[in-house]
Amino acid sequence: MTEKIRSELIQIHEEACNLGHFAIGMLHDSINAFEKGDTKLAADVCDRKKELKRQFITAEESMFQYLALYQPVARDMREIVASIRIIYNFERIGRMGFDISETIKVLSQCCGLVDPEKLIMVARKVLTMIEDSMDAFSNREVAQIKTMRQRDSEIDRLYCEVMRDIIRRMEEEKESVPILARYVIINRYLERCGDQACNIAEMTTYMVTGERIEMI
Repeated sequence: MTEKIRSELIQIHEEACNLGHFAIGMLHDSINAFEKGDTKLAADVCDRKKELKRQFITAEESMFQYLALYQPVARDMREIVASIRIIYNFERIGRMGFDISETIKVLSQCCGLVDPEKLIMVARKVLTMIEDSMDAFSNREVAQIKTMRQRDSEIDRLYCEVMRDIIRRMEEEKESVPILARYVIINRYLERCGDQACNIAEMTTYMVTGERIEMI
């Protein structure tokens, strides 16, 4: 492989990592906004949507161009194919951050927030999963994502637990139903973000080792 081709592959990886960090930052800030009831921060997250899309398109086009120009094989082919799938997960994570922030804005306008402590706990666990998957992809190192399946099972358990709590509170606190109904939505977004972390971990494992595994 020529130095030019190698440098382009490195640049593509950097673009993907930049997108990942940007998307995770959106989710991170949306969770902080939810925990603190910070509508200004939620609005700031929403304002990043266009930049998320721009970075996604830039990374995607670079990867497609690399495939068309160099027709890579073996490990380089795995890296490009895996990276294409991974950036779609990054984009979805950023969109989930946007959607959570949009929900916070609606809550602030019509309902307010009531005691989301357990939901915040789930959010922090999911965010840690995503950050570990991001680090694994960035460093091409799979050791820290070997337990991702078990961690996702824990998120699924907590998701169901939170849902039961929300339904119980809806029955007991009729005045809080408009708020709690939106907590159902946020809970679902967080569960899906856990799945995105697993998808990234699966593709990173394939990229690094060539092994195809399932974590969901």
